[in-house]
Amino acid sequence: MGKAIVLDTSALIMGYETAEVEAEHYTVPSVREEIHRDDIRKLRLDSAINSGRITVRSPDPKYRGETQRVIGEMGESDALSEADAELLALGAQLKGEGWETTVVSDDYSVQNVASELGLGFKGLATQGIKRQFKWETYCPGCRRTFEEPQEDGVCPICGTDLKRRPSRKRPLRS
Repeated sequence: MGKAIVLDTSALIMGYETAEVEAEHYTVPSVREEIHRDDIRKLRLDSAINSGRITVRSPDPKYRGETQRVIGEMGESDALSEADAELLALGAQLKGEGWETTVVSDDYSVQNVASELGLGFKGLATQGIKRQFKWETYCPGCRRTFEEPQEDGVCPICGTDLKRRPSRKRPLRS
């Protein structure tokens, strides 16, 4: 199969032009919903969808589950929206179908997970990440770390607002 480009909301807001890249272009329903109703970008996106330049596709549940697992393992659950997770799952599915897949997004958390999933990524307004991170949640008050996000982002031990920090940095996957 050929090249597949999966477009995030940020790519569409920045004016990504499908005609300039030789590939099949995809996005997910929740990305379309993130663009405001009366926005000119929504009209541009709808035009690209209606003309067949962009295909809107939902990922299979198998890929959604696998992607959610990876997002959780990397500590990115609090940083990614449902649209981001859906977008990454579609990228993983297209890769699984044999496409050379690239996610276009300026969101560093999306790029971080895309790298872990073995997907290419590209930013439009940003240069993109240089290293892959695994994040941990910690309490600056009692210094405890948590594997899973805590309810309301508050430490259950001392009540301090929790923060995130990288627990592991490594070079990007090739």
